[in-house]
Amino acid sequence: MNKINASFISLLACPATGESLEFRDEQLVSTESNTHYPIINEIPWLLKNPLHSMVDWSVKLNHFQQVLNAEIRDLSNQIKKTSPTTQLRLQKSILGKQEFLKQVTNLVSPILSAKVASKPVYDALSDRAPSTQNLLSYEANLYRDWVWGEEENQTSLKIIESLIGNNSPKNILVLGAGGSRLAYDLHNSFKPENTIANDINPLLLFAAKEIIRGEGLDIYEFPAFPKNLESTAVLHHIKAMEQSSEGFHFLFSDASKPAIQKYSIDTLVTPWLIDIQPVELNNFIRSLNYYLPIGGIWCNFGSLVFNQNRDAYCYSVDEIELILNANGFELEINQQNETPYLRSPYNAGYRVETVYSWRAVKTADVDTVARHENLPEWIIDINKPVNLTREIQQQAFSYQTYTGILQLVDGKRSIQQIAKKVAQTNKIDEKESLSMIKQFFNQLA
Repeated sequence: MNKINASFISLLACPATGESLEFRDEQLVSTESNTHYPIINEIPWLLKNPLHSMVDWSVKLNHFQQVLNAEIRDLSNQIKKTSPTTQLRLQKSILGKQEFLKQVTNLVSPILSAKVASKPVYDALSDRAPSTQNLLSYEANLYRDWVWGEEENQTSLKIIESLIGNNSPKNILVLGAGGSRLAYDLHNSFKPENTIANDINPLLLFAAKEIIRGEGLDIYEFPAFPKNLESTAVLHHIKAMEQSSEGFHFLFSDASKPAIQKYSIDTLVTPWLIDIQPVELNNFIRSLNYYLPIGGIWCNFGSLVFNQNRDAYCYSVDEIELILNANGFELEINQQNETPYLRSPYNAGYRVETVYSWRAVKTADVDTVARHENLPEWIIDINKPVNLTREIQQQAFSYQTYTGILQLVDGKRSIQQIAKKVAQTNKIDEKESLSMIKQFFNQLA
């Protein structure tokens, strides 16, 4: 039986149409279009094309299992001809990865048994999360949130507390909540009626749920640069939180495709989100505008290292106020801080980030743009024609070129001879051809 608070349901909306949702047959169903959304491990899954996205994360779990099993096999082969001390380190890593495989699989497995309407997950075509997201994306944030990151956690909390100021939030929404420590701390600090920790990564939200509303969590950390042998694989026993989590909710949804009733959030928080999400900032801010009524506040916290393939979209802090004004917000507070980021006591390296934080108040409603899709329609609907995009044309050219290179391999020609032939055929510079072919064969080798 799924447990979900009725007042929480009243805040939720269909991400495709904005319709209200009602609880029916252990699922959430849009009141008019009758679209079904599952509740997985007591968390609503309000991602557009829910069945597709569930299959996508199950595929990501399968990929994680394959990769980790391959790593374990590789380590087991390496251990045979090493010194006793190296054997201890590799054995520790092997045992840790074996347990980590079980831990992650157990956490994410509720997706595999979930259903939308009467269809099981594995019957659907796959949609996908943004390409930057995989199962272990931002995994280190989980340990920072709940194990060793008290300094970072308190710094983040104090900055957001100062931005909210003397306001008394009723409904707080934290987009990109990840391991959810900041959302949890804000809930206990301001005691609103509702705090919603929103993310698209099931590993992070399922783990946070076990810590905040469950029995705690055992999970391994594998530092990128372990300080010593003992730090190679570190088992963390994370205790369950003792404070009440009444009014605290988890939600799977895409921040750029609101699954919340329009204008129902008075305090919006985006920690380390606006630069890593894939939507151009102007369009993303228009989505954020949707959540807030006039006078609602948006508190941002994080870096401005934008995940965009066009320099024009990688905005500097000096451009932010103009962008906010153009999309219905007025900048009230704007500040910068230098803070350590992911300073694990087990890892030999960490970085110091310049963190940009601001409070913006909503001054005007704006029209939202067409919602960004992570897959084109012709993949979701296999009866639609495939668009001949620039990317597909580039891939076609690359495959034709590489096929031509491989056809020239006869056991007699050298790379130099192949490069000369390719240069003549494609009318390109011989040095450019040689560089490309060396890189191609280097990847194969």
